[in-house]
Amino acid sequence: MSDFSCTPPEIREIAENAVSNLLPNKSRAQYEKEFNKFQEWCNGNKIKVVSENVMLSYFDIQQKKYKPSTLWSIYSMLKCCLNMYKDVDISKYNKLQALLKRTSAGYAPKKSKILEEEEINKFTQEGDDRTYLAMKVILIIGYNGACRREELTNILVQDIEYKPDAIVIHIPKTKNNIPRTFAITNPQWIDLIKSYFNLRPEEVTHNRFFLTYRNGQCINSPIGINTMGKVSKNIASYLKLPNPELFTGHCFRSSSATHLANRGCDLLTLKRHGGWKSSAVAEGYVEASLQKRIEVSQMLGSQSTNSNLLRCSGVSQLQINSDTNKNTTVTGNSSLLQNIVETNLPGIIINAQDRSNVNINVYNNCTFQGKSN
Repeated sequence: MSDFSCTPPEIREIAENAVSNLLPNKSRAQYEKEFNKFQEWCNGNKIKVVSENVMLSYFDIQQKKYKPSTLWSIYSMLKCCLNMYKDVDISKYNKLQALLKRTSAGYAPKKSKILEEEEINKFTQEGDDRTYLAMKVILIIGYNGACRREELTNILVQDIEYKPDAIVIHIPKTKNNIPRTFAITNPQWIDLIKSYFNLRPEEVTHNRFFLTYRNGQCINSPIGINTMGKVSKNIASYLKLPNPELFTGHCFRSSSATHLANRGCDLLTLKRHGGWKSSAVAEGYVEASLQKRIEVSQMLGSQSTNSNLLRCSGVSQLQINSDTNKNTTVTGNSSLLQNIVETNLPGIIINAQDRSNVNINVYNNCTFQGKSN
């Protein structure tokens, strides 16, 4: 006797409801749409049993219609639905995965362009507040919190705490259900956020923080997700950057992650900042900047008998060049040097007396003193 016939009707109903709740609420309709499309294809081809050959045939057709990233999305949705409704685990189909990997070979998904730090500062400092105040605040919060457009859209008034020297923002609902909290400490940015909030009308009937902004005034209508997704494009247009349409709703998130990585942020801190579970996903947001490439080139090209690179905590590099006449030049950021830095140049001691001056004593009766960068 089958389990189905042995199970009481009321228990079967509870089990069916439990299974249906396994689908993510936000994208349930999309999951069911892909599953129904697959079912229609099976019925049209008189297929009654799902096998690896069936899945190979189906995805061979789909790869002619969709890009690789979409194929993997379809695979993920069908894997979930087939497992729930048909008790079929397509994750065990090695040939199917090989097909998808082959299709993805050489494919590079398009990423949003990022805003450089000087571009962010230029917009927040020079943009006319009467026109761009709301965009400035969206940029500031989105950049500091590596926010997605839907996270920005859903920020509520009660999610923002005003401290004496900082603004703390909570993002309780995220795409991967990992709540995040971040702070903004730049005094100018804090003033802009407060200025925007003070324009909030008393008659507002909802708690959404971001309100539509026109001619220097906020109105009752909240900013929608589509408008929010176009803010980075509008900022790029203001800055006259090439191809502003490539600055998408992920621009602030990508910019934040990229700049953190270029400043030497470790992967764990980066993952926590953006709420990423996967290291690979976090690394995917990091673009190799020109500055980073120049630093790598300098590191590779600094190997010579007359040049040595000194390193210590908090310092990017200090370059010492000695010529045959024992003349020594020192360049680099020394504001955070430790009291003594050992190098492979014997007899050199670097004493950081304060944040502006550094003494360099060379044990050949020559002393150099200069300003740090």
